[in-house]
Amino acid sequence: MGELLAEWPSAGLTLFARYGVGGREKLGFRPEQRLRQVLSRYLVFDVEAVLQRLHQSELEQRQFRLAPAQFARALGEAALVDCRSPEEFRLGTLPGARLLDARLAAEVRGQRVLLFDQRGPMAGAAAVHLAAKLGCQPQVLDGGLLAWSEQIQPAYPVVGGRRSRILADWKQARFRCAPVSEPLEGDPALVPFECLRLWRSRDYLAVLRSSSDDWPALTPLIQAWDIEKHPWRPQTRGDWTERVRQVLKEDVQPDLQSHKGVVFLKEMREGVAHIELGGGCQGCSSAAITVGQEIAAALWRRIPELEGVEDASAHEDPSAQPHH
Repeated sequence: MGELLAEWPSAGLTLFARYGVGGREKLGFRPEQRLRQVLSRYLVFDVEAVLQRLHQSELEQRQFRLAPAQFARALGEAALVDCRSPEEFRLGTLPGARLLDARLAAEVRGQRVLLFDQRGPMAGAAAVHLAAKLGCQPQVLDGGLLAWSEQIQPAYPVVGGRRSRILADWKQARFRCAPVSEPLEGDPALVPFECLRLWRSRDYLAVLRSSSDDWPALTPLIQAWDIEKHPWRPQTRGDWTERVRQVLKEDVQPDLQSHKGVVFLKEMREGVAHIELGGGCQGCSSAAITVGQEIAAALWRRIPELEGVEDASAHEDPSAQPHH
């Protein structure tokens, strides 16, 4: 499935819209799974027909895509439309963008529009609809805001970005900076931007705020700030192992019970919590998102200094009996 998504980025959304696989914003499979294996769980057995549908949808969307550099040059020439969720929109959007809804769709009828989302498929699906139903001339940011942050504006923070990224709990963002040999804590009262905490670890600066709204607005202030002149002090870190286990027990396990799932901390290694799922969550098609987003968000809310959260489950174990 990972190779399929790399070749046809629209495949995940098409599988949901046409066959009920996963959800609108949640993949119903893991990257290492095969398409036949995924479809069989949804009682869909004509793999060739599904492949034809996925290919057709991909071709429909490709005609509307613009490379990030071309999209950047087109800004200001047409209405700029954000096709993400309202929650993601509040994290920050491109200047002048409006959130796609029924009112905006009616306003842009017959017009040229510039569309974007997080990775591309949602905006691509919106482009197909706006062109067919409303006579619009849509163009889509190829690769979404992830591509924008990598190719056009490296400091632009997005969820899952490799350079500047917003973590799963949405109140913390990490910005690339000069590496340090040990974790350092800063004084939020001495910086020219609002934050609850800030620290440096490895090669990033972490900023923790009380609100998740409009992260890109802080970027110019963070970039202009002289990070090396700040009076950093060594960061004191407690025993993460017990803290992680407590969060999993109190905040995560109750949510997994409906799927007859269990969660364990397999190990802590270099500040990364390696999580193991069992019961109905072992082998689940949504395990990657369960760990990478939902469990990670719960952990970062309580232990913001964690370096990362990884899935260490044996999902391909023949004895696994996943809920999905």
